[in-house]
Amino acid sequence: MLIPISRRQFDAYCYSRSPYIRYVAKELAWYTVFDKKLIAAIAMDYTDRDYSYIILARDKRKVFRTLEPPLDFYDSQEEAVEELKKALAKYENDGKEIYEQGDEKALPNELLTPQVADSKLHRHFTVLQSRGHESARKILAEIAYSFVDVDGNYIKDFQTTGFDARLWELYLYVYLYSSGYKIDNSFQAPDYLISFFGERAAIEAVTVNANKNFDEAAPKTLKDVLRLNHDYMPIKFGSSLFSKLQKKYWEKAHVKGIPFILAIHDFHMPSTLESFGSMTWSRDALGDYLYGYRMKVTIEEDGSIKRHIRDNGRHIEPIMEKIETHEWNEKTIPSNFFGLPDSENVSAVLFSNNATLATFNRMGKIAGLGTDTVKMLRHVRMYDPDPYAVDPIEMTLDLDSRDYEEGWADGLIMFHNPKAKFPVDADMFPDISHMYFDLEDLVMHGKVQPSNIISSVTQCLIAKP
Repeated sequence: MLIPISRRQFDAYCYSRSPYIRYVAKELAWYTVFDKKLIAAIAMDYTDRDYSYIILARDKRKVFRTLEPPLDFYDSQEEAVEELKKALAKYENDGKEIYEQGDEKALPNELLTPQVADSKLHRHFTVLQSRGHESARKILAEIAYSFVDVDGNYIKDFQTTGFDARLWELYLYVYLYSSGYKIDNSFQAPDYLISFFGERAAIEAVTVNANKNFDEAAPKTLKDVLRLNHDYMPIKFGSSLFSKLQKKYWEKAHVKGIPFILAIHDFHMPSTLESFGSMTWSRDALGDYLYGYRMKVTIEEDGSIKRHIRDNGRHIEPIMEKIETHEWNEKTIPSNFFGLPDSENVSAVLFSNNATLATFNRMGKIAGLGTDTVKMLRHVRMYDPDPYAVDPIEMTLDLDSRDYEEGWADGLIMFHNPKAKFPVDADMFPDISHMYFDLEDLVMHGKVQPSNIISSVTQCLIAKP
C-alpha cells in the first residue's frame, strides 16, 4: 500500500505546497499509494516537535492537492505512519482516481496530447516523444498540470511555433515554485509576479530566436566563438532585450515601484549531430553587451587566444576594454544595454542556458520517473572557485551515481543593473549566481554558486529493447 519514494520524486509529483510550509515543518518521509493514485508525506512540526501525515490526491486538473490534512499530531514518526495507513484504507476501493475540490476552473493541461496535425508539430515536440525522453515527458506532464495558462494559448504554442519560449516559461515556473516563491497569476503580463517574505518582483521571459536573414553558421573553433561573441551575439541578445524594453512593463500598476527583471535564454542555434547549439557558448557575450565592457583578448600568430588579466593580490581579474558599438553584417547597435534610455527601469537580467529538453530529461530521471534502460552522461563545464583559475572545470558526470546532484537553480545567473531605479536584493534569490559591474573600477564581480554550470551536453545511451 505505502511505497517509500525519495523527496525528489515526491517533488516531481507535488506542485501545491504553500511556499512557506518549509519554514514551519520538516518533511521526513514520502510515499506513493495504490499505484500512484495518491501520494503522502510524514512531517515534523518545528515548534512542538510532534509528527503528522498529509494525503494528496489528483483534483479535476490532475494536480496533487491535499485530500486529508493533518487532523492530529503524534509523538513519533512511527506512530504517524501507522495512523496514515489506517486513514488510507477508505480510499483503496472507493472507485475514484480524481477527487474534485470544487474550485477547479479549468480542465487538465494535457501538454503532450497533440492539438494540431503532425505536420505542424515543432521538431523538438516530436523528439520529446522518443524512447530516450520518457523522463522528460513524465516530469513535463506533472509540471504542466499545475501551470496556470493565463492567455489560453500555452499548449498549442508549446507544440508548434512557440516551443522554445514556452519551455523557458515552464522552466522559470518550476524554478520559482521549487525555490519557494509565491506566484500571483492575476495578470497576463509580465509573465511572473512573485513575492518572497514581503519582497516583490516582476519577471518577463524573453528568448533569442533564429533569424535566417542574419544568423551565422555554428562556430568550429574557439577563435570562431570569440569572433561571434564579440559582436554577433551581442546583437542577437540586444535585439530581444531591446524589443522588451519598448513594452515598458514597469508602467503597469502592479509593477510600479518593484524590481522588474528580464529573463533571457538563447535558443537561436539548436544543437545538431555536427555542432553544439549556441546556448553552449554564447553566455559570455551577454555580460559584455549589458555593461559595455569586455575582457581584452588578442589572437596570437599561431591562432591561440590570449586573455589579458591581472593579479590584484586576492585573485586574478580581467583587464577590461570599453565597447561603444557592436557591428555585424551591416547592422550596428550601441553596447551597454544598462546605459540605454529607460533601462534604469530594468533592475536586472536573469540568464540561463539550461531550459532544454535535456535538462527536463535529467531532472525526470534523477526523480525516478524514467526507465532503467536509458543511461545519461552529462559533460559539463563549470565554475572553478579557485581565485586564480582561468579556465572552467570540465568533467563527465554519471546520473546514476549516488553523488549526482542537480537543481532547477543550477546555471541561473542574474546580471544586476548598476543604475537600476529599483535594485534587486540578491537575498531574494539566494540560490542563484549574481554578477555586478563596478562603474568606478570597471570590473565585474559577484557571487557564483558552486553548482554554477557554464554549459553542458547530455548523452543518452539507450539499451536495446
